[in-house]
Amino acid sequence: MHNCKQRRRVVARYKIIQRFLITLAASVLFILSPLWAIALDLTVFTEPLPPVHYEEDGQIVGIATEIIEEIFRLAGYQARIEIYPWKRSYHLVQKQKNQFIYTLNRTSNRESLFKWIGPILTKRTYLYKFRGREDIKLKNLEDAKKYVTAVILGHSLTTRMEELGFEETINIVKTPNKSIQTKLFLNKRCDLITGNEYTIYRALKSVDLKMSAVEPALFISESGYYLGAHPETDPDIIKRLQNGSDQLQQSMFAQQIIEKYMSR
Repeated sequence: MHNCKQRRRVVARYKIIQRFLITLAASVLFILSPLWAIALDLTVFTEPLPPVHYEEDGQIVGIATEIIEEIFRLAGYQARIEIYPWKRSYHLVQKQKNQFIYTLNRTSNRESLFKWIGPILTKRTYLYKFRGREDIKLKNLEDAKKYVTAVILGHSLTTRMEELGFEETINIVKTPNKSIQTKLFLNKRCDLITGNEYTIYRALKSVDLKMSAVEPALFISESGYYLGAHPETDPDIIKRLQNGSDQLQQSMFAQQIIEKYMSR
């Protein structure tokens, strides 16, 4: 009888110690989880596209850059951002899991290539012409085939136009970045240029033109910019980042960042 009571006391003590150790382990994991998250190597690729994302004084900055950094911070991660021409960034992000790219247009062709976080920013895309070009009258994208449009290599609108039958050297000119695209437009080597309310303003300013120098020739779409992740990226990382994006969208953070860059 005495031995039975002793065994019960030992078992009871063991269960108390076991519960204590489980609670302690859970507490340690909770404390260390942000440190583990920050320790992850999360590389994010982008391209030069002022004022959305670009390099200035050795730092990668821009509207979307600050939004991305805040999303990662809210999720408990730190983004290591690298900037290259779009085609290279698009290629690099698909080579290894836990890598990301911004800003992405979400299209049917790309849907299965990435896991999607966002939208992080909304924008309206147009074809622009110089004000006074009354000869350019567009009712739809098909009408633009009569003219020459400067586009950016690898961008979703470029792909869409090629799928519609636009041909290089005939009615589109492919450029590697916004800077070269804008210079072609300035030098009248094309009739139309692609852009949205963020990029067209900074592009024109870079060549000493005002917004009043151009006008929309055709509205293309209103859509969101997204952060894309390699499809094998850990689902928990995607969930944390989407929660961070949702949290940010409920604040005035994005609007404040837009105003900051558009007032420059």
